[in-house]
Amino acid sequence: MPTRKQRRRELKAKRHEYEFVYLDADGNELSEAPPELLEREQEKKSRSDTAKASSSQQKKQPARGGRREPQAPSWNRAVKRAALLGAVVFVLFSLSAKGSNRYLAALVPAVIYTALFIPFTYMIDRFAYRRFQARQAAGETTPQRPTKKR
Repeated sequence: MPTRKQRRRELKAKRHEYEFVYLDADGNELSEAPPELLEREQEKKSRSDTAKASSSQQKKQPARGGRREPQAPSWNRAVKRAALLGAVVFVLFSLSAKGSNRYLAALVPAVIYTALFIPFTYMIDRFAYRRFQARQAAGETTPQRPTKKR
């Protein structure tokens, strides 16, 4: 159902009817558009059509919803991500720990979280990559879900 503002705009558009008036060189109104104007419009349209065709051939559309292709899983990337997480965990735990040996107390859980995060990240990457490959093999026949309107 249209909102009040949308209804007002629609009614306003209906109140104001516009029509094109073509004038010749003497200032007389013409019932149809002059042939020169029609030729120019056709040339513009043909130029835009050829430009669209050439640009669509050059650009490859992103896969499904603008998502990018996931990279193949690698242990090196998983280690880098885990090291970053470990540093963040160490800083947060060292700030929240109390006592004289708070850095040692923060180091133990940071190392444990880092060690557990490495295979977890690798498996998630592998799962995403395999799903991507399966969709590519199937030809992207899965229907897209409609986005929820707010």
